[in-house]
Amino acid sequence: MNTPALPQARLIPARSTALALWPLLLSLLCVNALADTPLRVSSQKQSLKILLQAAGELENVPYPIEFASFGAAAPTAEALAAGAVDIGSLGDAPFVFAAAAGAPLKTVGVIKLNVTQTAVAIVVKADSPLRDAASLKGQRITTTKGSIGHFLALAALRSVGLHGRDAQFVFLQPGDSRSLLANGGAQAWSTWDPYTSMVQMEGGSRVLVSGEGLFAGHMLLVANDAAIRDKPAQLRDFLQRLGRAYTWADAHQQAFSNIQAGYSGLPVAIHAASNRYARAHRIDVGPAVVDDVQHTADLYREEGIIHGTFNAAHYFDGQFNEPN
Repeated sequence: MNTPALPQARLIPARSTALALWPLLLSLLCVNALADTPLRVSSQKQSLKILLQAAGELENVPYPIEFASFGAAAPTAEALAAGAVDIGSLGDAPFVFAAAAGAPLKTVGVIKLNVTQTAVAIVVKADSPLRDAASLKGQRITTTKGSIGHFLALAALRSVGLHGRDAQFVFLQPGDSRSLLANGGAQAWSTWDPYTSMVQMEGGSRVLVSGEGLFAGHMLLVANDAAIRDKPAQLRDFLQRLGRAYTWADAHQQAFSNIQAGYSGLPVAIHAASNRYARAHRIDVGPAVVDDVQHTADLYREEGIIHGTFNAAHYFDGQFNEPN
């Protein structure tokens, strides 16, 4: 016996309803999946957590965020490489240092900073006889190995026809480097904000070489390969929140500086100076950033700090860029 066909008029509304509900169902599935998987975030001295919290971007997050704090870039890179955290912030120099050592890392986002004397600089005591990059020849320069300060010192030397071997490097963490400069154990300190702002506002020191023209001002948001594979939705949402947070901070510099000072214990004026000049904002992963990282890698290789070829483009992932 033949079964009569159902009238088309009854099928069309049901199919239309299913299609209409499909985006909502996908959204609910994504939210449920996010809620079960935490994103582990690292930054130096909780800077990203403080920023996100100040901007209200830690409210209504559809997944847990677990923050870790490190005092410098090197332990951040180590934690990323080991899979102890999923995403963190690194300067291009420590990123190259880690990636060249085989760490399974990629840049998934970029924060652009204006490069001024407060961003990254080589500082000396106010009464130092050193007057320019050329006068660093034969001098003791203290910085943190593989840091943006290390890169700046090398770039400054090379800008006047010198090389790293023409100076004596003393590799220490920032607090120890600061003490070494103060007691005369080193003639110059190559460092970054807030240390640059700190020593200038305290007096007794001055900028010998600014990062302007030597440092592109990119802070890289770096994830390990496992997080990119397993947590793309969390990474995308987190990067969007971070971008909005930097926009908020730039529009509310004084309020943000007050909040930062409450955590750091440093004078508000130090954070205010840093925020006023840096004007940090998120940009897409793109050719300019890749070229800058390649330039850093080439310098490190020529100086014998890393070995073998380094193809910077291999260590970037543009899938998390903001849609046009």
